[in-house]
Amino acid sequence: MSDSLELIHKWSHTYSILSTCAFPHKKLLFAGTQDSKILVFDTVTYNLIKILHLGQFTEVNTRSSVLCLDKSKDENSLFSAGVDSLVRIWSVGEVTNDLDTDVEINELVTIYSVTDIGDIFSIKYIDSLETLVFGCQNASLLYLDNVFKRLKGILSSSESNANRLPHRRYNKFFDSKGPTGSASPPLPKESSVESISIDENIDILTNTILEIPSSNIVNYAHNGFVYSICELDSQFKDLLESDCSGCPPIKDAVISEYIISGSGDGVSKIWVFVADQDNNVSMYFCKELDCGDSVISQDVEFPFLYCGLGDGVVKIWDISTNQSVSTLVTPVKSDIISLSVYNDCIYAANESGITLFQKGEVELVNTNQGKILSSGIFERIGPNGKVYPNLLTGGNDGSLTLWNLSCTVCGKDLALANLVEKWTDPKQEQKVNTEDMLETLKELTSFETVSQIIQSSNYGLSSRRCAAYLQQLFTSLGASQSKLLPISDKLNPAIVATFTGKNPPGDKRRILWYGHYDVIDPGDRERWNTDPFTLTCENGYMKGRGVSDNKGPLVSAIHSVSMLHKQNKLLNDVVFLVEGNEEIGSPQFAEICNKYKSIIGDKIDWIMLSNSTWVDTIHPCLNYGLRGVINAKITVFSDVPDSHSGVNGGILQEPTTDLIRIVSKLQNDDNKIIIPGFYHNVKDIDQEETKRFSEISEVAEMEKNGSTEELIKKLDQTFSVYYNIMYKWTRKCHCYSEISIYWFIYPSCSGSKQILNVAEPWLGDPKNNAYQILKEEITKAWNMQPLFVREGGSIPSIRTLERIFEAPAVQIPCGQSTDNGHLYNENMRIKNLSNMAEILYNVYNKL
Repeated sequence: MSDSLELIHKWSHTYSILSTCAFPHKKLLFAGTQDSKILVFDTVTYNLIKILHLGQFTEVNTRSSVLCLDKSKDENSLFSAGVDSLVRIWSVGEVTNDLDTDVEINELVTIYSVTDIGDIFSIKYIDSLETLVFGCQNASLLYLDNVFKRLKGILSSSESNANRLPHRRYNKFFDSKGPTGSASPPLPKESSVESISIDENIDILTNTILEIPSSNIVNYAHNGFVYSICELDSQFKDLLESDCSGCPPIKDAVISEYIISGSGDGVSKIWVFVADQDNNVSMYFCKELDCGDSVISQDVEFPFLYCGLGDGVVKIWDISTNQSVSTLVTPVKSDIISLSVYNDCIYAANESGITLFQKGEVELVNTNQGKILSSGIFERIGPNGKVYPNLLTGGNDGSLTLWNLSCTVCGKDLALANLVEKWTDPKQEQKVNTEDMLETLKELTSFETVSQIIQSSNYGLSSRRCAAYLQQLFTSLGASQSKLLPISDKLNPAIVATFTGKNPPGDKRRILWYGHYDVIDPGDRERWNTDPFTLTCENGYMKGRGVSDNKGPLVSAIHSVSMLHKQNKLLNDVVFLVEGNEEIGSPQFAEICNKYKSIIGDKIDWIMLSNSTWVDTIHPCLNYGLRGVINAKITVFSDVPDSHSGVNGGILQEPTTDLIRIVSKLQNDDNKIIIPGFYHNVKDIDQEETKRFSEISEVAEMEKNGSTEELIKKLDQTFSVYYNIMYKWTRKCHCYSEISIYWFIYPSCSGSKQILNVAEPWLGDPKNNAYQILKEEITKAWNMQPLFVREGGSIPSIRTLERIFEAPAVQIPCGQSTDNGHLYNENMRIKNLSNMAEILYNVYNKL
């Protein structure tokens, strides 16, 4: 992958993505598909939030590929067109909350022409004139002026009869089935359009149709399909008006705007729209540029016009002089289906990928996206005013991909203050920025922090680099103190960092957030769909080792506190204690807590952590209980020298047989553990908890083990055996077994015995103040109450923290049941990451 294109996110659809349109202010992306849909994604959680079906709000419901999309500058309107010869206008509502992207989108009107225009390949909306222009298969250009005034009824439109729509009319050319086919069905009887409703919010007619006046149809505007239309900005406008100053329509115009159309006839034509004092809009031809081959795609950046032609050719025109100044050729000579330009960098898309032309260099980027059919560049503004140029591409394999353009194209002199003012709604309170969180998580994921193999030079060094990165991250985000806590040469260091709240000491709480940066070994990397240590974002999910356990939740907690601190709104102290040895049982963690207790805090009010997942993919959860675990190692060995099993196998006792015999006596055929005293001091589940389990079994969508009885069994005492048998020559002479006992027990056996690690069980109070505050904020964020759950896993440090700091712990699961923590292809939904940050942002000051 080129450094010039950095993958941000990728989504998949069943059919080709034919058109794209970005709404950066509203943080929305639109994608038109081959199967009559417009997909709507948000750029906060990267989720698919809506699917618009053509005609779903009207009686005009046809199958049609969506070939082109455009928008109004205020992002309140979306325009779509395609194979059905119709143009649709959609109203796009306001996004009132950064994380509540369920925006209302309604189809307002269907625009048609009585002329049989065939497919609509290109569309452009001119805001100053409220004029929509589109290019068609029959080589014509059509426009509808004063669109919204017509919809509001200020101007009268032509006859709007549903039976005049293209799919209800017979056409000898476009509807023909051929010599052996059958013709289209006859027209139905004339009928009036159903009553039209009024949308009170926008005060215009909705669910209606409008006809293009015959005077607004430019027949044979070209001698081929009109593939592309670009609007020329004010710099071009000044240039062209001086060039065409003698033209009476332009001279007398109150408003004039220019477009340029490209066609299969090999010509790009410049047109001007002029409006008089009565808002009457007319369209006139200005001049043409002969490219010599089909103009399939176009883009403009003053003073140049860039034309994508066949055979991989990009032709560049200087509009100020009407001269062809350069011709570029892609390494693979196929049609330039889509073309985007940003700061003199040209991104030409064809079946081989994207060819980047930059400063005289040519670079072919394989996007692994099939044949790219659409692309567009837009600018996103971060909370710090930084410009993020993004490229959005759609492919014939159904992929929609969002790319970050490299810093080499970011030198454009942009008025950042004006852009921030333009794109930032002062009424909206900026909470936590998902892009910043993903950038941090990308760095964290890249560190291979596998604690089980800490003695490996690669893993050990990477873990210590990760610890140093976290220490510096806390400092950069505003922590008043941030330092590494060394443990031993064989263990990863911990990090402690404090964000100081502004309330007086006697009026504020001190909250300890516990997390860990170490991860489980990814295992066989061939079984991963992506690189486990490279953050990959697809279809609204993040993928990589540690994104769920525990780097993702940790990033949410850090950034939510940092934003409160940055806004001078943090009231309570928040202390982060992040260790690097949780996955191996947190050895020496208690010693660290005691040794540095004065730094962490002699008085802690609440301990918070997020180190588990939901019970399904739908219902958020709060966790208040975990089982304990003891890992013990039994080793059985023989002092007899190695022997051939075929010679002495019936004489000598084999260690493997002894080990199996010992382990087999620890559990009976009914799965009951028969170790003496194993079930002593086991607390029964009371009626209130049984009721909670019943609620979970009723509402949670679990594929198996979802009944109340089975949920309770998950918390029952269990016994697991892991064998590791070592072979020497032809005789098994040394073997051991690791035994995980989920309660407090130590098996008695002969041979070598060793306790590997112990994690105490933990039971919190789901009725305390912290859980009730979290319940309220989770309900707001997810529009449903959380389930209170207990889990069969273990986290070694919870009881250690509660004892040392004499404070209660609360556990907030972040991801879904499908996160695959500890397994191959670990993942987490970005919406879960964002909502977690929003919840914590609102919780810290309320505790």
